Amino acid sequence: MVVMNSRTKASPHLTRYALALSAVLALATAGCSARPQATITVDSGQRYQTMEAWEATAKMWEFDKQADRYNGSWLPLSEAILTKMIADGGINRLRLEIRSGAENPVDYWSQFRSGKIGYLGFKEHFYDKINDNDDPEVLNPAGVQFSELDFRVEKLILPAMRIAKQLGKTMTISLCYVDFRWTDTQGTLSHAKNPAEYAELIAATYAHLNEKYGLVPQELEIILEPDNSVDWRGEQIGHAILAVTERLERQGVTPRIIAPSTSIGRKTPAYFDALAKVPGAAEKVSVLSYHRYGGVLPEDVLKGIRKRADKIGAETGMLEYTHSDVDDLFADLTIANASSWQKYGITKVEDGGGLAPGNMLTVSDPESAQPDIRLMPTSISLAQIFRSVDPGAVRVGATSNQGWSEAVAFTNPDGRMSVTVKSELSMTQKALQKLSKHVDTPVPGPDGGQWVQVKGLRDGKYLVERSNALIGGGLRCTATVDADTPPRVYLRSSDVATLTQMKKGAPAKDAPCSSDSADWQ
Repeated sequence: MVVMNSRTKASPHLTRYALALSAVLALATAGCSARPQATITVDSGQRYQTMEAWEATAKMWEFDKQADRYNGSWLPLSEAILTKMIADGGINRLRLEIRSGAENPVDYWSQFRSGKIGYLGFKEHFYDKINDNDDPEVLNPAGVQFSELDFRVEKLILPAMRIAKQLGKTMTISLCYVDFRWTDTQGTLSHAKNPAEYAELIAATYAHLNEKYGLVPQELEIILEPDNSVDWRGEQIGHAILAVTERLERQGVTPRIIAPSTSIGRKTPAYFDALAKVPGAAEKVSVLSYHRYGGVLPEDVLKGIRKRADKIGAETGMLEYTHSDVDDLFADLTIANASSWQKYGITKVEDGGGLAPGNMLTVSDPESAQPDIRLMPTSISLAQIFRSVDPGAVRVGATSNQGWSEAVAFTNPDGRMSVTVKSELSMTQKALQKLSKHVDTPVPGPDGGQWVQVKGLRDGKYLVERSNALIGGGLRCTATVDADTPPRVYLRSSDVATLTQMKKGAPAKDAPCSSDSADWQ
């Protein structure tokens, strides 16, 4: 089976090449021997990191780059989108961004939203920093613009918090400062070189959010991707941490500090080591964060990030990579011991250009009577893990006796267990996966199949959800676990199965899991 993956449209020549490659590889692997049955052993006595958050960035498709305009067509759908994001996507933290250009006497967001300027005109001032005055201890309110921040709070943050509460779930907020170098207009102020001015802007933002909405973000991400900025390096981050934590403490605010959040994960250790040379800065970091851009992130780098975090008593977090998949998530959880994790945005509208990577959801026909809001195919397996692992869950031991399968397991705060088992990609899938992340090429569907037995789970009923990491899909059933009957799941190449212990007394809504492999195809 070959499935088309909606991404950027590929040329006919490239698509034909990918189809041919898929066929050749399929023939080459057709005679390979079947995988042996696997046994997963869960050891709840082995305890690792405590989980903090499954995060997304608070954005929809308000930036219509193609038409160079503001697009608010998602607003009538926001309730349904946010409900889907929380209930089905499992997201429990939103990243609220404040751009450096908010320190400016001109309110460019309002001009953009009203249609006076287009997206490109607004973007040019994203990082256009103009000092409010010469005294970082005295704020000139006219010199800071919060209209875009307010828009995101009122249309995304507060509704998401309300919906999460109605669903009996949590929703926390992380404030994140952004100061990219991608525009020519950078203003006349450098927050990186003036930590007191940086602290003034962040303190003003916290005060504004608290006074207007009663909102105090629990986390502060010092800067998003400093390696994509003009002046921000490790030393500047260290001085900013000291300045902003001191300033916020005066306001009675002590957020958990997230840093350094480099775009290229391989740069994270060096950035952290540089900020740690600023006396007292490293000890204030609660989450040592990294992103996954810049190519494959080697295992030794992930171990180095974890080692540095352990040294200062901090957590680790992988907080953005638009093309992340379940393989990345497993590596981040089991090698870096990540406690928080983000793919990227909430959703984008599906158009002639295909699905936008990096979002949990996609929406087609948003202005129709019945718009289709659904999980992205490559997000389905991620979401089934997010839904099963609550904040405060502890990762526990899980091993496989076969190299083709891998597992990660958790004990939730209420004692319920969750284990996810994934099957490695076939040779064909491995060959085409990288290409399919960037262009609209055929993605081979799952092939083969073998049983996986899961031992070490607590007695009870378990919801079993199986999807495919590349093409999505879904199968649900109920497994009853006791000492004499460990559950079995049937996995094809690139399949992902999550077993989540149900609450005691909760009715089973799905049929019992079949012992016939034909029912799992």
